[in-house]
Amino acid sequence: MEPDRQLPRENGTTHCVGVSPDWGLVGLLWVAFFLNQADRQVFNVVLPLIQADLNLSNQAVGAIATVFTIALGVLVPVAGLAGDLFDRRRIVVFSLVLFSLGTLATGFASGMVALILLRGVATGGGEAFYAPAAASLISETHDRTRARALSIHQTANYSGIVLGSLLSGWIAENYGWRSTFLVYGVAGLAWAAIFHWRTGRGERQHAPRATRVRVDLAPFGEAIRLIASRPALIVQLVAFGAMVFGTVGFLTWTPTLLRERFGYGITAAGFHAVLWHYLAAYIGVLTAGVLTDRWVARWPRIRLLTMGLGLVVCAPWVLLVATAATPLVMFIGLAGFGLARGVYDANLFAAIIDIVEDRLRSTVLGLLIASGFILGAIAPWAMGAMKDHYGLAGGFVLIASVFLAAGALLLTTIAAGRSRAR
Repeated sequence: MEPDRQLPRENGTTHCVGVSPDWGLVGLLWVAFFLNQADRQVFNVVLPLIQADLNLSNQAVGAIATVFTIALGVLVPVAGLAGDLFDRRRIVVFSLVLFSLGTLATGFASGMVALILLRGVATGGGEAFYAPAAASLISETHDRTRARALSIHQTANYSGIVLGSLLSGWIAENYGWRSTFLVYGVAGLAWAAIFHWRTGRGERQHAPRATRVRVDLAPFGEAIRLIASRPALIVQLVAFGAMVFGTVGFLTWTPTLLRERFGYGITAAGFHAVLWHYLAAYIGVLTAGVLTDRWVARWPRIRLLTMGLGLVVCAPWVLLVATAATPLVMFIGLAGFGLARGVYDANLFAAIIDIVEDRLRSTVLGLLIASGFILGAIAPWAMGAMKDHYGLAGGFVLIASVFLAAGALLLTTIAAGRSRAR
């Protein structure tokens, strides 16, 4: 039997022909991403209990959430650069440890200043370091199955939001809000140790990066120039910002819509607001991931095409949510929105990774995520302003319009690129 041939890889490491991609790494990262997203929901779920216990005003609570978003958005580009300079597995472990320590310490917070430092800065900053390094790690061992692997990883986002919210509420109701932060903090630290142990065995995959002892800003400048020279990358940054804008607005205001229009309680409104959307998103992201991996060799633009169509198709479902006269119709709209959103998410990172060399991938992904959070941070305020003038349904019309414009921009870019190719 002929031994496996060793092929060079872009970052100087090797892989074996015939060796299946590292699905075990995807599984380890899936749990890490689940904890990352579940941890992000804890504060939102137990917010009324924190306010009552610490006597915090709405303005104070808003300041904590704002600092969290700013810390995450500002540090994501730094995290992306770090993922291209150093061992990406160590960056993932660092992220897990930092946001878990911040979460654990938040359970002991006694006032607004402590919450800003622990929840806003430490937890937000720690979470910022996860996504660029994790997506780049997956791309190293998955070529033909890239979108499939990233789609499976993306389901941890959905699971963390839905299951994390339910678990957080149950712990808070039975053991108090502080226990919720303690549980997630300990779980994150434990998984950081497990991840380090499981991925630290054997030869290091990133020896060239690990030998660097000084910060090198050259990849950041190269990434900026690369994005500026590729219209497809610029459009993807804008489209991702549109998706984050819509998703943040959706997560912020859908529970309120259910309460105001149909009289749902707080727990039921929060549960139904995310359940139907994310169940359908599972189907969309996994199906699109498998199909685009199968078709991308024949149709190189299939990833951008599915992303553009996904955004466009989001729009009518969001409008259905805005105008639904019964809970059933609204749940159908939420599911349709989730399905289309999953189709978009399946190729979010894969479409970029396909055209960016390994040494710049994490940096480019960091800039992508930063652009999304900058635009996404505007959504709650913008929808609140729409509600004041046109009712909450007006905010959902705004989301639908943003999705439609971003999807049309992606599809137009594809058509323009095809015309130039001819």
